[in-house]
Amino acid sequence: MNTFGETLRRLRRISRDPENPGQPLSQAHLGELIGHTMSDRGVTGAAISEWERGKSRIKAEDRDVLLALVNVLYKCGGIKTYLDANELLEAGNYRALNVRETQAVFGSVAVELKAESPHHDPEKPKPLVSLLIQRLLSISDPEFQNLMDKAEKGPPPTWPRVLAAFMRKTSERVSFTPKIVLWMGIWGMAWWLITPSMRWPFENRVVALEAIGMYVVGSLVVPLLIGTLVDTKHNEYWQAQELADSRLLRLYTYQGAGIGFNLGYFFVLPLVLIWHYLNLGPSVWLEIIAVTLGLVLGNMSARVVPHNLWLAYRRLHLTDGAIFFVVAFIGPLWGIFFLEYYSVLLTPFWGGIVILAALLLFIIIPIGQSKKKTDTEQA
Repeated sequence: MNTFGETLRRLRRISRDPENPGQPLSQAHLGELIGHTMSDRGVTGAAISEWERGKSRIKAEDRDVLLALVNVLYKCGGIKTYLDANELLEAGNYRALNVRETQAVFGSVAVELKAESPHHDPEKPKPLVSLLIQRLLSISDPEFQNLMDKAEKGPPPTWPRVLAAFMRKTSERVSFTPKIVLWMGIWGMAWWLITPSMRWPFENRVVALEAIGMYVVGSLVVPLLIGTLVDTKHNEYWQAQELADSRLLRLYTYQGAGIGFNLGYFFVLPLVLIWHYLNLGPSVWLEIIAVTLGLVLGNMSARVVPHNLWLAYRRLHLTDGAIFFVVAFIGPLWGIFFLEYYSVLLTPFWGGIVILAALLLFIIIPIGQSKKKTDTEQA
């Protein structure tokens, strides 16, 4: 996903210096022009550099600075339409331009720019496929709309250009960065630790003990690794809330990773048991799904859980979600139960009841969080 700094750098580099049109706008001159627009001394080139590198950010309440920045980039050619301006603002989790601000920045051509720009009705729901693709690529509404409009220009059929545009966007966002390599390493570790417990039936009790022991270790270690790769310190949203360095934010990030990872495992485990009851033997595909789903849900929950708590209470206190740290004991408790009642799980009836109970447990966790949030909002 494009951050505010990345978007700002791109727009500045395609902007032309008004005193030297052949050169891109420098950081220092951008800061001076912001000052001219605001009738003050402006900001330094070092400050612009920190914005672009994500080392600091403009406070949301400093709206005049944001509007001055947009104004300068528009006059220098980096921003072409109000959609470009909103793309920059949305990348930093800032509010989009309202009608008054749009007219103030774009002047008399604001209405004309809106007429020429693709019309988007916020009340009209997007097709499910388009919505899923947009969320998968993590692109803003203006960026998604611009991508679609460019792809649709040309002779029919349009779908090859649309597909090619999405493939280009995907290739821009996916590369073998150190973080991607670390995620691949976590996936491999999860595979090694988790999948032996899904290869039913086991040859003997010793094999079962080894398999469930590896699962218990995985249920504790893998969520910690997932949470570690979810960067909150440099997240612009948490920086704006002054929580980027909060230990409780990190703690709830790990809690979310644990909930999501174990939920993914227990979602697939019933399928593994059904596979066993049908005498089909272990399935590599189910193992791949279990590990991948666990990592995806773990990553998602690590981001969602602390954010939901913040939305519910406008704070992060240990007492608000401490009860859900029980997720750390799910793996060990399941391991103890598994070793004690393994023979029972081999029977379709009792095995189905046990897995259903486990699934209900993980359904109750988010319901409990949602209910507590609702009660707080009503209080």
